[in-house]
Amino acid sequence: MESKTTKKVTRGRPVCEIKQAEQKAKLIFSAKQLLNIKSYSQITIRDIASEASINSAMIKYYFGGKENLFVELIQSIADEQFSQFEDLGEHKKPVYLFIRRFGEILQSHPGIVHLLSEEVLNKTTPLARAFMAAFPARVSKFLPPLIQQETGISDTKKAKLAAFQLITLLVSPYILKTLRQQAWQIDDTEIQGEAWAKDLYRHFIYGLKESNTNEVES
Repeated sequence: MESKTTKKVTRGRPVCEIKQAEQKAKLIFSAKQLLNIKSYSQITIRDIASEASINSAMIKYYFGGKENLFVELIQSIADEQFSQFEDLGEHKKPVYLFIRRFGEILQSHPGIVHLLSEEVLNKTTPLARAFMAAFPARVSKFLPPLIQQETGISDTKKAKLAAFQLITLLVSPYILKTLRQQAWQIDDTEIQGEAWAKDLYRHFIYGLKESNTNEVES
């Protein structure tokens, strides 16, 4: 008499760890691509699965849901992008290089701007908290010392306020895109590239050094 064997049903879940990692990476990449063209609230689990050509059940299996998937996306982008800031302290003009590199992140990752303006500001969701930890919190740690290094400012509180001002100058043209384009007729090319970075850098550094000099003299 033949013995009956029971086959394990995987429901599309790959047993191989490498295959699992590949599927997770593919889902995260697909979410990133969609976020560049759609708002977070408009993106569905089905959209992500379709873009990745993977069963939508895998999103819950790997991440627990859409929000956790985007939390991992935020962390992966932050880890990848912030690695390029590690050597700034070795340069003569670290603040200028920061402006250039941070501007490139804003240009090449419009989805990050979408998340910031639509899902992070004035919200306290897990996604918003993850974004704050991955981006603003990191910048608040390493940018003030760079400003102190380049300007000679000794007051750490003043350096922190200056760093916040600089981030505001960099990010606001992207968050206020509709206002910038429709009311001021300033297109994207005018807030990008070397010329914009140099102009922003000169105004920021000059004003900061002038303020610091006046305080010392008084």
